[in-house]
Amino acid sequence: MPEPAVSHEQTSPPGETLVHVWTLPVDGVDEAAVAPLLAVLDPTEQARGARFVGARDRVLFVAAHALARIALSSLAGEPAAAWRFVADRHGKPRAYLGARPAAVSFNLSHTDGLAGVAAIAQPEWALGFDLEKLAREVRLAVADRYFSAHEIRWLEGLAEPLRRAGFLRLWTLKEAFIKATGKGLTQDLASFWFDPSPPDTSQPRIHFAPVLAERPGDWWFEQRILDAGFVAALGLRNPAGCRIEARWTMVDPGQLMAKQPAGALSPHAHR
Repeated sequence: MPEPAVSHEQTSPPGETLVHVWTLPVDGVDEAAVAPLLAVLDPTEQARGARFVGARDRVLFVAAHALARIALSSLAGEPAAAWRFVADRHGKPRAYLGARPAAVSFNLSHTDGLAGVAAIAQPEWALGFDLEKLAREVRLAVADRYFSAHEIRWLEGLAEPLRRAGFLRLWTLKEAFIKATGKGLTQDLASFWFDPSPPDTSQPRIHFAPVLAERPGDWWFEQRILDAGFVAALGLRNPAGCRIEARWTMVDPGQLMAKQPAGALSPHAHR
């Protein structure tokens, strides 16, 4: 498979941090379509993908992991097949080029019908990203297992038809934080909570219990309801107080999976 063409216009203005988010819809994509992407995966990824029983799950895995590689290549100018990933003790992967850690930070997420990756051209930044399908079934009765009293009051204050989406908005924000810290579900979910804000007007705000050595002002979040019926949350620790901009690109599956998907990951394709 010829190496996908990528854009390298990724630099940020002075004092600004640029986070790129690429999402890839995979509904209607079959295994024959993603077969060319197997060439950029390493043998471990290929074996993991093959172990999924359902074809839909195999397609999603291959597409998501190929997207991550091609996205990182667009930041670093390295071949998509050159990346190596090493997981920490909580399972969060770090990107390597050969034996050296790469000067990027990233986080991958996928849900039924959509894959996505967030990345920044800075090493060792706490970056978290999560996706959920708005149509997925949720059990509102178990909200108290995952959310604080403050979050539950916010959720119960929504009109009943909006509560499922509200649940998923809170869940993706929680996931973005625990994925950014790298602690996953070992993190006490009651030790932090959010004030969700309208995703098209401002950023959600996080609060911490005293047990966490974190400051709300060090964290930046953005949340979007995507056109295809998904909710996404993005979180970044920003102790330096940089101005942060997120650029969102919806990748055309046909371009990515073609032999030469020129510009498929251009950060200017969709904002």
